[in-house]
Formats: sequence, C-alpha cells, structure tokens
Amino acid sequence: MLKIDKNKPVFFDSLVKDKAVWSDLKNRTSLYNHMIEEQKNMCAYCERKLNKYHIDHFYTRNLFADKTFDYDNLFISCDSEHHSAKYKDKFGLKKEEFSSFYSQLDIHLDEFEYSLLGDIVGKTQKAKRTIEVFNLNHKSLVEQRGRISKRIENYREYLDYDLFSFFEKFKTFLLFVNQNKIMLFNKSFYTKSKVLNYD
Repeated sequence: MLKIDKNKPVFFDSLVKDKAVWSDLKNRTSLYNHMIEEQKNMCAYCERKLNKYHIDHFYTRNLFADKTFDYDNLFISCDSEHHSAKYKDKFGLKKEEFSSFYSQLDIHLDEFEYSLLGDIVGKTQKAKRTIEVFNLNHKSLVEQRGRISKRIENYREYLDYDLFSFFEKFKTFLLFVNQNKIMLFNKSFYTKSKVLNYD
C-alpha cells in the first residue's frame, strides 16, 4: 500500500457542491487526473501501474454516508476483483472493523516487510489485517513482485551500492514502471541474510 499525502484540489468543493449521492457526480475527469497524479499513477492498495481503475471510498458509502464527499476518503484503485478495493468491499466488513486495518493516510510502512519471493509480511496485527483485507498477497501480486526482485538480484553486482542507500528511506515496495522500465526499490527487501518467518 502507498502512503499518500492528500492534497484536495481547488475545484473539489465546487465539484461536489449540492450533490446528494455519489452518482450525482457526473463529470469526474478533472478529479481522476488530479488523483492519478497524486498517486503517481499507481493503485493505492496493490501499487501496480493503473490501467483500469475507479475511485474508491476507503470508508464504504453504505456504512459511512457522511464520508461520501470527504476528499481524504477517496483513493484510486485498480479494478481487480481479486485484491485491492473491490476485494475489500466484498469482505463484509462491519463499521467497527475499519479501525483494525490501515488507510493510506495513517499507514505505518515500517510495519511491513517483503520477502525475496514477493510476499508482504505484516510485523503487527494491524499490518497483517491490512494485508488480509486487501488481499495483498494474492498469487498474481506475489509472482509479479518476485519476478521484479529476481531481475534486480541478477543485476545487483552491476549497481552502485550507493543507489541502495539512497532508496533506503522508502519503507514500501514502490514500483514505478514507465516506458524505460525504471524501478525504485527498497535496499532491505533484497538483503538475503535476513530470514523472514511466516505464520
């Protein structure tokens, strides 16, 4: 998951003014553009490059109607049925359960680690619950992260070690893929000497 610093656009209040329900908001293009840039073109939950996507209400509208037009409750998610927002919305969460996992506003990235195989490991109960609710260890995500780590391991001896030190401040598995296949990664993720225990 991403740690996102929300920055409400100047047009947002006028865009949602006098709207009773979310479906009343017809022209969302400017909002989409702003949020996609805010999230660096990545899904807020699985961190993959956005292709098909939608605006997700972290606190679901059926349980938190008062947060429908709260900008801090809106995130761009991929459209996968197997993980991320749509998986969360099918999870059958009760209102009181939303405090048991992290949103992108308050997530503690140091509570998550990654194995060389591509698994995300939660170091606290809240982190583990977050992984579960968004199904962040779905097979497709694990395989993709594993392939990326393997590629970087293959080229590690050719990389300047200072590059790893520079990106050490990143506490999540951030992957930016553009036309040139540029990747950002976490030094600690590729440390083979660290053995992770699985429950």
